[in-house]
Amino acid sequence: MKRSREKFEKICQHCGKVYFVPAYRKDNTKYCSRKCLALAARIPTTTVCEVCGTKFSHIASRANKAKYCSTKCYHIAQSTKGTIEYTCQHCGKKFLAAPSHKRKFCSKACVNKSAKEIFIAKYTTVRKQMICRNMLIKCEKCGYDQYPQILGVHHKDRNRNNNVPANLIILCPTCHSIEHMKHISHCSG
Repeated sequence: MKRSREKFEKICQHCGKVYFVPAYRKDNTKYCSRKCLALAARIPTTTVCEVCGTKFSHIASRANKAKYCSTKCYHIAQSTKGTIEYTCQHCGKKFLAAPSHKRKFCSKACVNKSAKEIFIAKYTTVRKQMICRNMLIKCEKCGYDQYPQILGVHHKDRNRNNNVPANLIILCPTCHSIEHMKHISHCSG
């Protein structure tokens, strides 16, 4: 598919100069050059402050962003956006925060304490999390506890993504092998 070589005539919105553009640029170009684009962005314009109602000037490129005449008005506007009272899911303490934050905990300390109490580990971190909580002490089948570092974590339902504590069992290597051998069909051939 060939592009059309037809040129369209446009008038620069900054300097008024006539310039030509290809068909694919005819609808989205306004200026003859980057220089005119930059100069047009610096033209001073006025806007009314949303807080105090006074007129203030700013450059044209900030037309969609400039809402307040000063930092004082900005801070007044931010304080009137409101806060919501939340309850910490760990300690139960009430605290205030912005509605956009959707916070569950009052502090980082409560986040960390809650993470240690609530055991939801991924497959790769199950063993690490259990070691941190001193859960790898002895085999739950035979009671082996001489070398706890060789104990393994077994998923009762064989689903490695189901890491709820009720689905996990601590086994020594021998018991773990026996547990997995139960589900292998032995055919004599």
